[in-house]
Order: sequence, then structure tokens, then C-alpha cells
Amino acid sequence: MPEHEVMWIGRRPAGLPPEENPAATEDFAGALVDACSDCGVDVEDYVAAAGPYGSWLVRFRRAGRLERLVWNGREGRLVHEQATPGIDWTELGAEVPTARDLTAFIDSLARLLRA
Repeated sequence: MPEHEVMWIGRRPAGLPPEENPAATEDFAGALVDACSDCGVDVEDYVAAAGPYGSWLVRFRRAGRLERLVWNGREGRLVHEQATPGIDWTELGAEVPTARDLTAFIDSLARLLRA
């Protein structure tokens, strides 16, 4: 029987170890929530995406308005947004962190929340 190359699309085969997503750990979530608290924000929700990009979302209210911080791991952008009366969000600011680690995320979110 001749050999053929095999290519997989989508999920990794079960034999390969899954990639670690630090955003899905309690330590990571706790550090982000603490950093938000240091900026005067009480976090309502923290959600980490299950995908390979490490995306996450922090939702909170400030001055009676619903706001959120969204890390889009695929695009490499941290965005601060405010809810509109409808279903849309208005961008209040955005940053590209210097690295994809907790320290850089905390520095970026602090700048965005204090702007």
C-alpha cells in the first residue's frame, strides 16, 4: 500500500496534546479582575474563549453604563467598549499590548480604563 500525506483541518487529532490557554486559568482571571479593581472597576463577568488564540472578555458597569474589555487573540487587540441603547458597542479605546502575557495585558487594560 503506498504512503500518502495526511492533512488535518480544524481540531487537533486526539493524539496531540491540547495547547494551553493561560486565559482559562483561575490565576489569570483573578489577576485581571484584581487589575480592573485597582482601576476602580467592579467586574461582573470574565469569560475565556476555548479556542487556540487565548481570547477573553471582561464585562463591568461604570457610572451606570455597561462596558467591556475584549482581548481578540486572533487580531492581537485589546478593546475597551461601551454598550449602546441597542445591541451594538461603541469603541472607547484600543491597544496592541507589547506582549501576549499577563503583565502586558494588565498594563494595557490599566491605560485603557484610566484614559
